[in-house]
Amino acid sequence: MNIELNGIRDSRNPTLSLGLGAIETSLHTKIKLYKKRAEEVEKYLTKYPEEWGKFQHEFNSEVSSIFREIMTYEKINLAKGKVEKVYKLKQLFIKRIRNLFLKKDYTEWSLKKPFGYAGDYKIIDDIYLNEPKTTGFDRLFDNYYQMSSISVGVRNRKEDFKKIIMDFVKISKKKSMRIMSLACGSCRDIQELLSNNMFPSKEVTFDCYDNDERALEYAKTLLKPFSNVNFIKENVLRLAAAKDITSKIEKKYDIIYATGLFDYLNNKISMRLIENLRILLKLDGVLAISNVRDKYSNPSVHYMEWVGDWNLVYRDDEEFKNNELKISFEQQGIMIYVIAINKK
Repeated sequence: MNIELNGIRDSRNPTLSLGLGAIETSLHTKIKLYKKRAEEVEKYLTKYPEEWGKFQHEFNSEVSSIFREIMTYEKINLAKGKVEKVYKLKQLFIKRIRNLFLKKDYTEWSLKKPFGYAGDYKIIDDIYLNEPKTTGFDRLFDNYYQMSSISVGVRNRKEDFKKIIMDFVKISKKKSMRIMSLACGSCRDIQELLSNNMFPSKEVTFDCYDNDERALEYAKTLLKPFSNVNFIKENVLRLAAAKDITSKIEKKYDIIYATGLFDYLNNKISMRLIENLRILLKLDGVLAISNVRDKYSNPSVHYMEWVGDWNLVYRDDEEFKNNELKISFEQQGIMIYVIAINKK
């Protein structure tokens, strides 16, 4: 079978064969049918833009089916050591197919990266808020993005870490506490914690660290009503590389947490950063981090990577097996949470 998806042949290599004929045929057929149906739906929603809801389930099913086929194709070929086949399919997808799925606010933002990097504070906060503004055919794409397993996981992670912080503050016998949010982004979690009447009234100070000044300015506006929040511009790579972390950060913390940060750091930098962060913990202080698990735990990974060019560092659970660590998981099983308590 020649690579020819949606009737578009790879003119540079018309004889390129992918192998795994049944999957190729199925993927070819699904994309062709999707394109035909999408044109029909788009035409209808151009006339009746507020009726997008009647097509959302069908849309989600068809798009998810295409990316499940891609995942299957990748898994089988990688298991056979055929990396080049996966690479060629991905390149063809990007050049010939991606535009079919590159619609409206969220996917366009992910791909274009106007702030220069994936997973910036704005897209994460948009995922937190989950308030698409579009209508018509565009709304199907924005809803699909927000319904994807990774977006749901990001929202779950926020709620889970809020609970981790809330529970720790509640059980602590200390009258005052200091908490570091590393790579804080929008600080939506802190805003929600401090706005919660159930948050303990003891004196709690949040120090929010981020290297993106736009994120810090956004967070300052969001947290303007609260006086117990500080904002610090800092590069985590410099923190990881610091030979004496206490010369850069003199304060000690009861809680240090980072949610999406380690998804972008390689193992060497991650370990150095963790070592330095643990030095900044008070006795019985808590270090809490999250990381996406192995790649195929995330059903939306290929939509995320092949459409949005949003790539993460995936880690197997085995990397976190340590008697000193407390491990838990995001409810879909996409993310792992790792908690370490300073007993020294």
